[in-house]
Amino acid sequence: MSNPPVIVGRPFAEEPSSTAARPTDKQFQRAAGRLSKIYSDGSPVSPKPDGLPESSTAPVFTQMTGVSMASFAGSEATARIVGDLRTQFDEVQNLRRDLGVMRQLYSEFMKSTKDTLGSLRNQTQSVRQLASAKVSGARSYIEDGKAKLDTRSQNVLTKMEELQDTVENVKDDVIKRHVSPRPQVMKVIKGDIDSLANELTSLKNHITTVKPMWKKTWEEELQMIVEEQQFLSHQEEFLMDLQEDHKAVLEIYGHVGKVISLRGSGAGKAAGRSRQLARQVTGEADPGSLGNVMAEIRGSSVDPDRRLKAIVANEKSREKEKANQTDEFQTELSGFVGGKRLKMTGGAEEADRVRQKRNDQTLKAMFTGGSSSSAL
Repeated sequence: MSNPPVIVGRPFAEEPSSTAARPTDKQFQRAAGRLSKIYSDGSPVSPKPDGLPESSTAPVFTQMTGVSMASFAGSEATARIVGDLRTQFDEVQNLRRDLGVMRQLYSEFMKSTKDTLGSLRNQTQSVRQLASAKVSGARSYIEDGKAKLDTRSQNVLTKMEELQDTVENVKDDVIKRHVSPRPQVMKVIKGDIDSLANELTSLKNHITTVKPMWKKTWEEELQMIVEEQQFLSHQEEFLMDLQEDHKAVLEIYGHVGKVISLRGSGAGKAAGRSRQLARQVTGEADPGSLGNVMAEIRGSSVDPDRRLKAIVANEKSREKEKANQTDEFQTELSGFVGGKRLKMTGGAEEADRVRQKRNDQTLKAMFTGGSSSSAL
């Protein structure tokens, strides 16, 4: 008949942290010696561990280990009890850590559930308001659609002009001034190009959707059919022009990226290919002799209006670059935190629990005269 190892309710004081420091071997052996002595004497009384107040003691529980009562004596019993205490201590710490993580997961789940329910409640309220409101006629719907479509197209035009100016400036920096822009600037430009492409696609889908509806209204209102058809045709042509401009900007951006990659290699052949590709991008021929350059300078005329426009465009480019300037470390940190790649440790509730336990340990140490970090 085998007898269990000893499970002591609290053989040592808990450390005031989520990962409590392990007791020393001497403390484990001392507790195991007392437990072994209790079994050898047959006494059911649980000893009080050193360094703990009277209220922290707990009765001794037993569980099966395959060791007979007669073997609970001497160094062999002490070593087995020490091993059991160590195993039980590690299991308690693992359970405490898992409970903290589960508490944090539960809190985040409850928070996300409340946010989702609140969003659904707001959407339901909006639908009710729309259902109770007076529905406008087809003419009002078309007028609102025209205003929104015109506003969106003008916004796309403004963004397209700004993007063209930005790409032209980057091209001048790379080809003429031999200055390579920062990777962050190229990344921002690529993001603007993609955003503009999505906006153009959205505009195209919107026009495809509203066109049949408008035709139905045109049949009912023959007086305005010509004007509205002309307006929609103009928007379609305008969209095609914008798409062509977008393709040109995307092509120039690809050439600039190739020039930067070839220049970054540092080889002589790569530099030659970079210059050749730069000439292909700009459509310029070889610069020729110094005399030709001086002749071009003498033949050039000063245009004040062009200079003024260049100054205004330069100021606008600086303002946009300043607005898009971001800290790379902050961007990386935001992506790391937003991606929820931080290791879960229990959250704020676990931190409050640890702080409360530390306060309790300090108060016990103050009134009992012991140490707040003693393990036995």
